[in-house]
Amino acid sequence: MSLQVQIHELISYLNNQSSILNYRQNEQVKTEHVTYLPTGEVIIASTINPQKQLTIRQSPIFGKLGITSINDDLSLQNELLKHQQNVIHICNDSRILGQGFYAYGQSNGRIFNQLALQSLAINERRLIFKEIISFLCRIHNLGQKEKVFNYQAIIESLRIQYKTHETRIQTNIEDLLYWLPMNVPELTIQESLCLGNVELNNFIFDQQEIKLINVQNWNSVNIGNPFLELSKFLSNYDIPYEKQVTDYGLQKIDHLLGLPSKPELINQYCIERNLDTIKYLNYNTIIVLLQKAIFKQQCIKTKVDPEKSNLFQQELEIISRSAWNMVLELTNDDPFQIKLRAETDQLQWAKYPVSQRCKSYYYRIRDFMRDEVFPMEKSQFDIVYSFNKDNHWKALPGIEHLQRRAKSMGLWNLFISDPIYGKGLTNLEYTFLSELMGTAFFGHEIFNCYAPETGNIKLLIMAATDYQKEKYLKPLLEGECKTFFAMSERNVASSDPTNFETIITKQGDGYVIKGSKWMVSGIQDERCKFGIVMGKTTVNPKSPFTEQTMFLVDTPHPNIKLKNPLSVFGYDEAPHGLIEVEFDNVYVPKENMLGKEGTAFAMSQGRLLGGRLHHSVRLLGLIRRSMDVLLERGQRRVHRGKKQKEDTAFQEKIGRMECDYQICKTMILNAAMVLDSLGGRHMQSLKTVSETKAFVPYKCQCIVDECIQLFGAQAITTDYILQIAFQACRGLRLMDGPCELHKKQVARFTQGSHLFNELVNVDGYIANL
Repeated sequence: MSLQVQIHELISYLNNQSSILNYRQNEQVKTEHVTYLPTGEVIIASTINPQKQLTIRQSPIFGKLGITSINDDLSLQNELLKHQQNVIHICNDSRILGQGFYAYGQSNGRIFNQLALQSLAINERRLIFKEIISFLCRIHNLGQKEKVFNYQAIIESLRIQYKTHETRIQTNIEDLLYWLPMNVPELTIQESLCLGNVELNNFIFDQQEIKLINVQNWNSVNIGNPFLELSKFLSNYDIPYEKQVTDYGLQKIDHLLGLPSKPELINQYCIERNLDTIKYLNYNTIIVLLQKAIFKQQCIKTKVDPEKSNLFQQELEIISRSAWNMVLELTNDDPFQIKLRAETDQLQWAKYPVSQRCKSYYYRIRDFMRDEVFPMEKSQFDIVYSFNKDNHWKALPGIEHLQRRAKSMGLWNLFISDPIYGKGLTNLEYTFLSELMGTAFFGHEIFNCYAPETGNIKLLIMAATDYQKEKYLKPLLEGECKTFFAMSERNVASSDPTNFETIITKQGDGYVIKGSKWMVSGIQDERCKFGIVMGKTTVNPKSPFTEQTMFLVDTPHPNIKLKNPLSVFGYDEAPHGLIEVEFDNVYVPKENMLGKEGTAFAMSQGRLLGGRLHHSVRLLGLIRRSMDVLLERGQRRVHRGKKQKEDTAFQEKIGRMECDYQICKTMILNAAMVLDSLGGRHMQSLKTVSETKAFVPYKCQCIVDECIQLFGAQAITTDYILQIAFQACRGLRLMDGPCELHKKQVARFTQGSHLFNELVNVDGYIANL
């Protein structure tokens, strides 16, 4: 029976005990005095003297050690604390509560926190920490049992907690969650009794001297890893002090506060427990710091104190950065063993301003693609080519599996430069990663960096309301759904958005969309849940670029009609595919307007600018792979007694293709750096991206075409990637504005720059010599 059921018997019993009445100054116990704790304890308050609070405990604190007797439990408490507990009454009569219990009063002692220590003398501060270490040693010497500790379970639990309470991307936490399981120590330890709560304010000290007399909370006592608990107590030594943020941090200020150093306390612990050393203590500390950081994230997510959300975020960043700095220190700034690989790839990185974090992602992606993506690629193509009507527009199972793996490894949403939603990589850094992903046809999709989701995510980050972000952006970031983007129209030149004929009219509290869009990808995928539709909400001949507005449209919808599936070079490109879509008076609420009315053109240009760069660099990866396929063919193919690679004409063409490839890559890297330096609105950014879009898809098509010609007839079959690469290059010459349009754009920018060239007016500069 529970204590709530038996409370009347308990109250009646207590009011007949002289020891209880004497302690409570003859105040009778009443029902309203009683508070039940989740731990099973009962607190009995006193209205006469608040200092006379009673606590009733049934279960022994040290039950984990097999102790069942209340007397034995109390004896062990006294032995560990070297102090007699304030026990008011012991009842061994099991008829009252079904088992024995005891009642104890409050410990009249002192409780300290980090700030309160400053009121003490230096020698007293030192004694407090040493006293706690001695107490932990006595506890950790109990219940010892040799065991291989399961760090993996702790790390997986932390990963789940992080994802469950994720409010924004925490790159340090994600890197820690990737590094920790890769470096789990195979360590047999002596598990022991652990206190559970080792916060400084959980310990009660004598009023007169620095002597530990009790613990506030015994309810977390368990059998566990004593070194993890020691790390938990010492973890503040690895957190930097930051006024009003981490004012509990002791890193590099412990000596200023007169506290014993961390090595000094570790040495005391080893001596008192008769240990030579503590292996992997830093690994334990990293786990503890990660636990603290994720706890702060939970406080933000659950809105424990909304006014302190910014403070919790600052704490989280400081603590997670401290943990990651420990990893860097342990690994000589090379946590993923990439330094040697990066030094070997000097031609790859040159002097580009690329962070170590970016290089880490690069080699992690490379290893992942080598081990898991390329071996599975053929099986996924077989499903695509099978044209099975039952699963034609469903997700490819192998790709979904790889997506889950990539996400768990933190290789996810790498294209988002905003550190709140993505990894905070620059356009230049992402260019290196995108080229590598592009070597696999499904590469970008596996890492959630695939169109049209990439552009839609950027639009939502830029313009969505909080409601829209929760409903539409969040599932996209998690890879839980697919989307579409409806902009182009069949009957007008869609490279000029002022031509669009789709009309969006206001009706009641919402809007009605009427019109037809085509070249819409993703809407046939069964995972598609919504899309972005662009149309005219006003007619303003004086300002035609402010006529367009974007709306978020949920699918499926009875008035959205898929009417004309489009194939590309004979392939329907399932499960993404292209199709013509009719919006037949589709009603959308006003809450679904994305951005402000009339801002769609400006927003679409922001979406398309990065998209044009992303499309170009994706092709670069396919070209690199196509050339590798051809080079491998040249190693094996023999013609008239001579290998193909030895043929002079073959060598000349390979040389020309490599030069063209390097030109394309240099243009893309330059455009990315300009975009990073000047931003998306600067004329030079628009010019360099247009140069890239005008040149790279055309030149990549030429390279693939040459690869096919040199390879031979098998290159146009589905046995090799070449025919897919050609299809991608040829199609991209028309996407996001045809190459010819971008050449005209570049020409206008060039002519404009010419007008500001002061050298033109210098004598002899223009005139013939």
